[in-house]
Amino acid sequence: MSDLKWKEAIVKVLEEEKKALHYTVIAELIAEKGYRKSLGATPQDTVSANITTDINTNKEKSIFAKVDRGYYILRKFLDDGTHLLTEEIEIKNKKSKKASSEKLRIINSFGLYWNRNLVHWKTTPDLLGIQQIGATNVNFKNQIGIYLLHDSRETIYVGQAIEQPLGQRLRNHTSDRLSGRWDRFSWFGFYPVNDKGGLNKDLNFDDITIQDFGDILEAILIESIEPRQNRKQGNLFAGIEYLQQEAPEIKKRMKEQLIRELTDKL
Repeated sequence: MSDLKWKEAIVKVLEEEKKALHYTVIAELIAEKGYRKSLGATPQDTVSANITTDINTNKEKSIFAKVDRGYYILRKFLDDGTHLLTEEIEIKNKKSKKASSEKLRIINSFGLYWNRNLVHWKTTPDLLGIQQIGATNVNFKNQIGIYLLHDSRETIYVGQAIEQPLGQRLRNHTSDRLSGRWDRFSWFGFYPVNDKGGLNKDLNFDDITIQDFGDILEAILIESIEPRQNRKQGNLFAGIEYLQQEAPEIKKRMKEQLIRELTDKL
């Protein structure tokens, strides 16, 4: 089956499910059902953008309806029991909560508990991740933000990758005093990912308040430590989690090792 257009694939998923779905789930179902083989680097963002554009363009005539933040349904499946999130309600939310500071998305992407052994620690190490299975790899080696180093029991170090990008900062820790003390790392990145899989380095945080800083610090701690009594994700945390991908060099090395072992047995 050839790739459906994004909008066609979204409609097909919602037709089959007959209920409201979060845009991230819609993207995952499109991949799972094979409606698109070519997903690009940001399939979840693409789904969200397609639906939002249709709603903004066609208003009440759009085939889509928004029922909650990030949740959409085909308008024909709306019933009296479905709460439709109208523009008026959204405007009111923005005024009352500053729309969580208009979802500044200070943290635009993040990775949790990535495996140190899946990275090839060359001079400039690649940090490869995907938004979901089937998506195109994104290289986060030049990302900036906050990172944490973990051992098997706890977080042992928190640092920032600002003057040096994430890849370089992590590589430094493979040969400094922390070298033998960590096996996993988490990171929270400021640069957004564009649809081509690159990092958008055009940032403007001029309007950030002290409250915003407090909110984002709280969010990072909640996401990384996962305290049992915190039920919310954290304010100003709208970033998308990326799943780690093994470095091609490591795959190649393991394949060569396997061939050597098989050859030795002959």
